[in-house]
Amino acid sequence: MDDVLDILKLGVEKEHLRGAAYAQAAAQTHHALARATFTALAEQEAAHERYLKAYYDRQVANEGWPPPAELGVSADMRDAIKAIFAQATAQIAQAGAADAGLTEVYDAGIAAEGESVEFYTEALSKATDPNARAFFATLVKAEKMHLKLLSETQEFLDDTGKWFFDEEQWIVEG
Repeated sequence: MDDVLDILKLGVEKEHLRGAAYAQAAAQTHHALARATFTALAEQEAAHERYLKAYYDRQVANEGWPPPAELGVSADMRDAIKAIFAQATAQIAQAGAADAGLTEVYDAGIAAEGESVEFYTEALSKATDPNARAFFATLVKAEKMHLKLLSETQEFLDDTGKWFFDEEQWIVEG
């Protein structure tokens, strides 16, 4: 899979499938935090699919690698994550423990995001063009953010008290 077109094409497919899985999970859950998490991730995966498709099209047209900013590529999910957890803290009463089905979805998402980190890290290691390297580095960062979001929301769902204690540990430590 040394060919950049193969990497980009496979990336498009992976992002499409992952986005569809997150959208389905969002539609099927009644838990507000999980729904917000999966909706945000579905939107992010759709954006990644668009970015990869745009790079693929440019490569096919022999137009080279544009700077990621030119296509609006971003790894920043901080605002989305803040909004998700602000919503969660407002709905603690309904949070409760995650049901088994939701835990399975989170576990699958965490595994898939970990695989994406590896996939884009490998693509980054093969890239020689500075803009290609910047693009794949941005995707690695974004996938790590997805992984963190899934891990933190799963922890929140599984043990809300522990999550708050960990998040506010700096107060205890002084």
